[in-house]
Amino acid sequence: MMRMQKEEKVVVVLLLMALGSLAIAFWAFGPEEGASSALSGSTGSIGSAGALAAGTSSTDQTVQGNVLEMKSTKTGGNLILQLNSTAMPIFIPSSAGAEQINNRIQPGDRILVMGKIYDYQGEKELKVSRAGDVREI
Repeated sequence: MMRMQKEEKVVVVLLLMALGSLAIAFWAFGPEEGASSALSGSTGSIGSAGALAAGTSSTDQTVQGNVLEMKSTKTGGNLILQLNSTAMPIFIPSSAGAEQINNRIQPGDRILVMGKIYDYQGEKELKVSRAGDVREI
C-alpha cells in the first residue's frame, strides 16, 4: 500500500478547505430569487391586523396599512416596505416596479398591497408581482 507524502497531505487539506469556503460563500451569498420559494399547502389570508387566518386555500393575499419604513436592498434594486398593520415585510422586486413604487409611496401613506406569501430565510414575507399591486388608499 502506498502512503501519501507530506506535500500530498497538505494539498488534500488545502483542496478541502477551498471547497468548504466555496460552499459557505454559495450558501451565504446565493441569489435572492433562489432563496424565496412558494409555501406548500394552504396559506391563510391576512386580516385587517395583518395576522394569518387559517382556512383559506388562496395564495393571493391583501394587506393594508400605513407605511412605517421603506428600505432598498443592498443589491438588485429591490424594495422592502414595513406597514403598521403587519410584522410581515412587503418585498417588491425590481422586476415588479420597485423604483416606480419608491417614487410614488412615502412613509406615512396608507396603502393596499396585493401579493403572495413566501418563506424567505425562515420568515414569511408578502411578495408583490407588479407595481399595480401597490395602491394608495
